[in-house]
Amino acid sequence: MKSYIGVFDSGLGGLTCVRELIKQMPHENVVFLADNKNVPYGSKTREEIRVFTYNNTNFLNRFDLKALIVACNTSESNARDIIEENVNVPVYGVIRPAVKAALKASQNKKIGLFATSMTVRSGKYETTLKELDEKAQIFAIECPELVPMIENGRFGNDDQVMKETLKGYIEPLLEEGIDTLILGCTHYDVLMDILNDMYPQLKIVSSSRCVIDEVFNELNIKEDKEPERKYFTTDLDRRFDKVSKMIIKDIEYEKVDV
Repeated sequence: MKSYIGVFDSGLGGLTCVRELIKQMPHENVVFLADNKNVPYGSKTREEIRVFTYNNTNFLNRFDLKALIVACNTSESNARDIIEENVNVPVYGVIRPAVKAALKASQNKKIGLFATSMTVRSGKYETTLKELDEKAQIFAIECPELVPMIENGRFGNDDQVMKETLKGYIEPLLEEGIDTLILGCTHYDVLMDILNDMYPQLKIVSSSRCVIDEVFNELNIKEDKEPERKYFTTDLDRRFDKVSKMIIKDIEYEKVDV
């Protein structure tokens, strides 16, 4: 019987986690759920986010999980308790690994954060930072435009609208003196190249990559010669399918109700 690493996100952003997971652990079985029907979570109420998170967790519980990766910062920051109550396997979130990596990378301990509105308002990044280093500072900014733009495929290096949008978000953080920026939404990982090109002096930390590093270091890696990859979505349209293939080119989804 195959066991799986489960991953869920509000939309296609979690595919950046899956992509890194496949890169680092190519023989693991993976099951991924994108709640595309309800994306973006960052503009929803806390009560809605908790219901979506419960439903996503219950769906993935149908599989024989060996671990669950919460590839959604908004779900983790608002409903981590619901996830842990409903699974009996290790739960890996994106927040603590990203904060630890940012503290390691930063020289002046002034760290910027791009995140959804609900993630910023939860204060989870600030709380985690202070637990690890009381002297460090985090400067958070809500980025409501980024997820819809990414879901529409606007993350190429030549996209001038995206560049202007990023500039508007990041300039206030640079004025605060940050030397490190956390991408506090797994969608934002696709912006790594454009941000490195625009701001080469900044250290960019991807929550997607940090959580997979942690899973790799802690999980008992399986050597399955024919690993299975299962991809599910709560809503499937041509745009979503096209943009998903920009992240994982051979992806094929099954639409499900959760």
